[in-house]
Amino acid sequence: MTRYDEMREVLGDPRMSSDVTKPGFPSPRAEEPKVSLGNFTQMDPPRYGVVRRTLTRTFMVKNIERLRPRMVEMTNDLLDAMEKMPRPVDLHAHFARPLPSHIICEVLGIPHADRALFQANAATIGDMSKTEGVAFSARTGIAEYLVQFVEEKDRNPGDDMLSDLVVNRMRTGELSKEEIAGMAALLVINGHESSASMIGLSVITLLRHPEQLHRFVTEPEVVPGAIEELLRYLSIVHVGLRRVATADVEIGGVTVRKGEGLIIPIHSANRDPDAFDAPDQFDITRESRHHMAFGHGLHQCIAQYMARVELQIALPALFHRFPDLRLAAPLEEISFREDNVVYSVHGLPVTW
Repeated sequence: MTRYDEMREVLGDPRMSSDVTKPGFPSPRAEEPKVSLGNFTQMDPPRYGVVRRTLTRTFMVKNIERLRPRMVEMTNDLLDAMEKMPRPVDLHAHFARPLPSHIICEVLGIPHADRALFQANAATIGDMSKTEGVAFSARTGIAEYLVQFVEEKDRNPGDDMLSDLVVNRMRTGELSKEEIAGMAALLVINGHESSASMIGLSVITLLRHPEQLHRFVTEPEVVPGAIEELLRYLSIVHVGLRRVATADVEIGGVTVRKGEGLIIPIHSANRDPDAFDAPDQFDITRESRHHMAFGHGLHQCIAQYMARVELQIALPALFHRFPDLRLAAPLEEISFREDNVVYSVHGLPVTW
């Protein structure tokens, strides 16, 4: 698939399965994909709906808005620390990576001291140069830690998402502790890597468009739309979503047979000229809300509102704190992660 309309059609069709165990499912790695317990992105209805609904309340707009002051506080703490560091500072290591990790761990109730474990393993899981076995081991390592943590929440529940799932889902028998741990692992991995990438690449993009950066900093009303355009323009997931047909389906005049796999590169959809005028141009005044950076249909990202709020807080705060922020190395010397599920940078030296 390469076109916006056809990708939306595929992602909205219940005959297109996300179950990686079905024959014909196209794996991004050479080996057969391994199922991660609790990974609802690899499930089909009805089980998919049961599992996803358990998380819906956590990521409701009103609950994320209640978290906003804490997100602002965590952002400012990291900026305070950056301000005291000798320059240049690696923005990726000291701001873009830790902030999303702190936020998702706050939601889950994971102690600050344990967050480095998730950052290291999340990077391994997304590295396409690693084998499926290595990536699966990293996922398993996170899940095993979380199983123990779920057991602790069962003994001493708190005011967090894991405690809520333990009390209201595990104790009732609706979910096992392994499923809850797997769900939490998915949120940690996806939430950390994607948001970290978006912060770093957004900084580069805005610095390369100084007139638009000026509006972004001085006109708060343009920030939400600018975030949508950054999500569209950057489209950081480059491996393509995967599906397999469970019946013969006609898409765009082509018959996809039962058992045939489909690759849906949403970054291509977000650069389709039939969906976006002059799609290769970055324009924060563009109406971009119909982009597919968070997917489409049944499996659309459940935490997308939280991701938007993170960016709406982090990017303006960064540029207000350091109004003359600039790259501390030529762009051609920045090392980009081109062998990763999520396109990003290895490091981002900045100064001010």
